[in-house]
Amino acid sequence: MASIGRIGRNVSSLPRPDEYPPSSITFDFMSMVFAAWWLVGLFADGAAHARNAVDTFFTPWHLILYSGFLAVALWIGGLQLRNMYKGYSIWRALPRGYLLALVGIILFAIAAPLDFIWHDVFGFELRLDALLSPPHLMLITGAMLFGTAPLRTAWIRLQQGEKLVGWRGGLAPMVLSLFFFMVTTAFMTQYAHPLASPRWLSSPYSVEIEMYRTDLWGIASAHISTFVLISILLLSLRFWPLPFGSITLLVGGSMFMLWVMRASKVMNYWPVLVWAVVIGLAADCAMHYWKIDRHNRLGIRLLCSLLPAGFFLGYYLIIMAGPGLTWITHMWTGMIFEVAIVGLMLSFLVAPPYETLPKAD
Repeated sequence: MASIGRIGRNVSSLPRPDEYPPSSITFDFMSMVFAAWWLVGLFADGAAHARNAVDTFFTPWHLILYSGFLAVALWIGGLQLRNMYKGYSIWRALPRGYLLALVGIILFAIAAPLDFIWHDVFGFELRLDALLSPPHLMLITGAMLFGTAPLRTAWIRLQQGEKLVGWRGGLAPMVLSLFFFMVTTAFMTQYAHPLASPRWLSSPYSVEIEMYRTDLWGIASAHISTFVLISILLLSLRFWPLPFGSITLLVGGSMFMLWVMRASKVMNYWPVLVWAVVIGLAADCAMHYWKIDRHNRLGIRLLCSLLPAGFFLGYYLIIMAGPGLTWITHMWTGMIFEVAIVGLMLSFLVAPPYETLPKAD
């Protein structure tokens, strides 16, 4: 396909057909700034749903959400058009890793009017259906594609031999992108988040079926949140040791955003946030003191098992010291062991026991 701007130009000044425009840390960082704008709108909308305050499509929180998307679309789409004018082909007009971001923008743009029509035909979501509505899933999928672009570009730079180390050494946009992925995934699985309905673990059982449902939520919240955290953490540890503070951001930051969104129901559980920051800092210190990366198999095993186990130990003790924990000792101690096992098993995906690894630089 012919590219815009080729006519009347010196052929020698045009990019090669297989050439991509250069990527930059600045572009990645600004992409995450605009993605964060969208993320604020997402959680503002989630807070409105939690308060049952949604009864129309035209709301202040939707304004934040869609204006954030518009900013992302103008930022990435504008570069696409400028580079096409310079002679890049339509498929190579963005830096490596950003084509999927453009796909995400298009998907989001299709899902937005579809969401409006869906609400008009089927009404507004009231409970968990807001997380399972097909247009909403399309919107989130599109957002994940443009919000994780810096993560993909960091992987590509690594494959090209570029060394990224530390916050100032090029990893800042990648960590922010990882955090975007973490928080967005936590938002979509909030029904099984430790801060979704912790009061259930304090409510006395009335009938057997209610006891079963409460136990099932407690078990699911521990397993799913552990799977989300450790899986996303391992995405980075497969390639780099994270900069100091990254785990604190992933654990404490995501916990804070869920707590703020559901503040009307979980305000009294603020000690859980403090504990999340403490356990995140402890994991950051351990990772950097023992230099945990994919070459340190034992370190990865311990990090992936002790991080969730440590968090849920404090989580249950905080509930026990506050409103009281209905679970008997067999349940809450067993769950601590279970999340440790889940984390341990996931660690084998990044550090198989018998794989021969190249020596670290």
